[in-house]
Amino acid sequence: MVVRPNTARSGFRTLGVAVTAAILASGLVVGLPAAGLAAPADSSDAAAQKAAAEIQAARERANAAADAAFAAESALDALTIEVANTEIELADLQARAGSLQTGVEEVAVQRFVSGRRGGIPLLSGLDGPSAQAQADVLIEILSDTSQSTIDEYDALSRELADKKRSLERARERQRQAIEDFGDAQAKALAEVERLRKVEAQRLKDEKVRKILEAARIEAQAEALAQAGGAVGRIVNTGAGNTGSRRSGTSGFLDNGVYVDGNIICPVAGSTGFGDTWGAPRSGGRRHKGVDMMSAMGTPLVAVASGTLRIISSRGIAGNSILLRANNGNTYFYAHLSAYEGGERSVDQGDTIGYVGDTGNASGNPHLHFEVHPGGGSPVNPYPSVRAAC
Repeated sequence: MVVRPNTARSGFRTLGVAVTAAILASGLVVGLPAAGLAAPADSSDAAAQKAAAEIQAARERANAAADAAFAAESALDALTIEVANTEIELADLQARAGSLQTGVEEVAVQRFVSGRRGGIPLLSGLDGPSAQAQADVLIEILSDTSQSTIDEYDALSRELADKKRSLERARERQRQAIEDFGDAQAKALAEVERLRKVEAQRLKDEKVRKILEAARIEAQAEALAQAGGAVGRIVNTGAGNTGSRRSGTSGFLDNGVYVDGNIICPVAGSTGFGDTWGAPRSGGRRHKGVDMMSAMGTPLVAVASGTLRIISSRGIAGNSILLRANNGNTYFYAHLSAYEGGERSVDQGDTIGYVGDTGNASGNPHLHFEVHPGGGSPVNPYPSVRAAC
């Protein structure tokens, strides 16, 4: 199951929709041209408004598709955990059955050597086509033993059969979840690529960039108000990563949601992302960051000025970076395909690496990004990234 955002987070989830609404305030009805992605014919206000709305609509589609893909990943991880736990439970039942069968065989041998005639069939386990026949023989042999032993054996046999059926059903759901995740991932990557093409053409116009940023300022203020927060004016207005430096107020809102106004978007290119904080992950873990889907090799930048620590790992995070920022926070980047430069001091906006699929992200290129206020425990980075990207 995917952990859904609380009411406070939903204000930031809908921030992009509010941006689109603000851009469309003039009454323009915008849709992407069916025949291609031609740039606006001129730099008039109407053309710029239309181009800005096309960009924002493409961003929302990419975010929705990425959110669906990561939700499918969470569902798959939850099923993987269920399968693993069921396998453990089945192994425990089989061990208990083996122990009980050993006791039953000892009773049978004792009866035989004590004088019972006629021979006894070999007892070789509960599995296989002869399992029911063996069970029948065992029950006959034990007909005059304690009723509790018979009941235990009978109950354990039924429980073992039920557990095997449960495991098979879980494995079938897991197989379907693998297919669902693959489909959702392909759709998300296609939407991110479509977004890249739209942005590559539309963001050439400075007027378009200004419209997007102005609309985001307005929408962000509304989102903060809906979230019940007052940490001062967050000036980090996003509209994609423009490479310009930003600094703003950071802190916890009245409802406990953290917003980092110091950062720029960590992905210097087209990206789609959703709120996956707390979603289940393999190994019984919970997701502690935001996953940002982007094309393999997309540049990653320092979200704030600070000092880099390179972490080359074969673990779940893969190639990673820890950025100890001058603002007192720590930022973590995972699954990089490559680094740009080594450990060093960086300025906000410096390229530090590239999107990849190392660690446990094989075949799923994205950035796993975390925010650690004051260098402490991670907080949900979605509101901060939503404001910055």
